[in-house]
Amino acid sequence: MSTVNYSLKNKGVRLIDAQESWIIGKNGKRRLNPKYTFVGKIDTRMPNMIVTASDKKKPVYKGDVNELNRTAKKQIVSHFYNDNGKRNRKTVAYFAIEKKTNQDKRPF
Repeated sequence: MSTVNYSLKNKGVRLIDAQESWIIGKNGKRRLNPKYTFVGKIDTRMPNMIVTASDKKKPVYKGDVNELNRTAKKQIVSHFYNDNGKRNRKTVAYFAIEKKTNQDKRPF
């Protein structure tokens, strides 16, 4: 998961696994990880489209995979396929930007 500009109109967008992007709250419900600002998601049911990722809203078309650069496409393929070229069990990946914390903002 390197930091790459995926040209989804944001700098520092990364491809994140679904395991890392969802967390379970104290009440047992799943929600998107507040550590990230989610730009979109890619699903194997709609492999060419990138849609918005949200807990509550309907998915909205965000972009096309063809608009991504070569590095992003390689990371998508390596996420959904193993070394032998076979599909793995992963079905969803998220594009997100890591939020800066107060510790990152300190100059020293």
